[in-house]
Amino acid sequence: MRKGTLLALVVAFVLVFTSGTFACTSILVTPGASVDGSASVTHTCDSGNSPFEIVKVPAMDWEPGSMVDVLNLPQYTMGNQMHEYAGNPTGNQIPQVPHTYGYIKALFGVINEKQVAIGETTISGRRESRNANGFFDITNLSILAMERAATAREAVKVMGELAEKYGYKDGGEELSIADPYECWVFEIVGPGPLWDQGSDEPGAFWVAQRVPDGHVSASANNAVIREIDWDDHENFMYSPGILEYAIEQGWYDPNSGEEFSWRKHFCAANSVTSYRRVWRVFTLAAPSLADTLDEADLPFSVPVDKKMSINDINAIQRDHYEGTEFDGTHSLTAGPWNNPRRYRGLNFSVDGERYSWQRMIAQVQCEYSICTQSRAWLPDEIGAVVWYGAANPDLTCYVPLYASMTELSPALNTEAGSHQKFTRTSYWWAICAVSTYADLKWSYMSKDVQEWIDKYEGHAIRTQPAIEAAALKLYETDPELAIEFLTNYCNRNVETVRDAWWELLDYLIWKYNMGFVTENGRVNSVSYPEEWLRRVIELDEPDHYKM
Repeated sequence: MRKGTLLALVVAFVLVFTSGTFACTSILVTPGASVDGSASVTHTCDSGNSPFEIVKVPAMDWEPGSMVDVLNLPQYTMGNQMHEYAGNPTGNQIPQVPHTYGYIKALFGVINEKQVAIGETTISGRRESRNANGFFDITNLSILAMERAATAREAVKVMGELAEKYGYKDGGEELSIADPYECWVFEIVGPGPLWDQGSDEPGAFWVAQRVPDGHVSASANNAVIREIDWDDHENFMYSPGILEYAIEQGWYDPNSGEEFSWRKHFCAANSVTSYRRVWRVFTLAAPSLADTLDEADLPFSVPVDKKMSINDINAIQRDHYEGTEFDGTHSLTAGPWNNPRRYRGLNFSVDGERYSWQRMIAQVQCEYSICTQSRAWLPDEIGAVVWYGAANPDLTCYVPLYASMTELSPALNTEAGSHQKFTRTSYWWAICAVSTYADLKWSYMSKDVQEWIDKYEGHAIRTQPAIEAAALKLYETDPELAIEFLTNYCNRNVETVRDAWWELLDYLIWKYNMGFVTENGRVNSVSYPEEWLRRVIELDEPDHYKM
């Protein structure tokens, strides 16, 4: 039986937990599913009031016997950056390892110098699993994985073992983890309200499953791991006591004849809140399976029809269900200019009835999104790269950042401002300003922005082989010079994109002034589309508009 008292149980349930950035989407693309053999993970940080800075944390050596403070790293900061808001010790410490790897960090760990990459999404889990007594939330665990893991498999073990020993205090979470050879889905929930330090029971329950090579997997606010093969240690890892605890809690009846499902029985996942996004990822990656996929009962992963490029992966991150019955561009709510975005709250009531906007992969309140590449045929210093995009993925401009970089441009962190501080030195504010302004006339402005995306992001993607060939040439004689070359290239590119996007904003303000469209030396009136006007007449009082 677990240690604890009735009072601890009551207190644990009364506590209000802030569960992750509850709206994120994460995709995993295995080496065999990508055009160049990269392993990739993505993450859309769909919060609206979280940090959006991205920084480089250097590798470090530590004295024997060193301890490391477990820091307070909240996911919601009222729009302040992490360096302004948090980082205070919680009072908990764990033993430090002799050497920690260098890595790039945003709200979570992103990619380290060993090419281990991480994406995140909140899966909630059962409220009964939560516990306030653990050391770690998912931000801490992702950072410890960056510092201590040289492979994706090792990252799973690092996080799982630390959470079991010291306790996990967050809501349910998923991490997508990649290295140059493998992709893993890691899902974790708390140990229940009666667990405390010193308990013989594990301080977390977690499962990890390897994505078959040639497949893609995805997670979007619900657990995706289904049945666990307890004997297949090549493709599954897990904490002890999962099945026993599910039976003890009455979540699973072994006499039912039904096979135990982690996502159904342990996490109480349901299809209402998220699986449509996973369905969309799968149908875009494997269109041939579209007619066979059941949104309420999706597989863990699917084989791709055609190997995917970085452009293909980021196109999925930019998606609004275009061309499906859930297409956000063709409805009265899209307005006259076919705007697919829906602002929060996504859930709302009218005359006592509950409704919800479609939750799309591209979310207007996204802080940033990433797409990583881990590549076995390149040295780690060149193979590990993240494509980082500010604000909503649909109109962002992704820029490459290599894990080996000695520093990142101040435009991404110290000069990035925050939700509370606007500044024109910021890459994030430049992208966000253009993205927000495009709402005024989406069907027109989004095309203009896409031209600039093709010019700047497209150029970075097209020249990536040449840049890396030059870096590799330098690396053969002087690895430090290769790192300096990549650092300078990436930081110049970030600042070039930032300056170009402020220029783009000025251009859009001029071109679409007063609702007109100015081009080719003419100021053109643009009428509302007839189809939209027809809907207005049908839904309103036609006599109000008759001439």
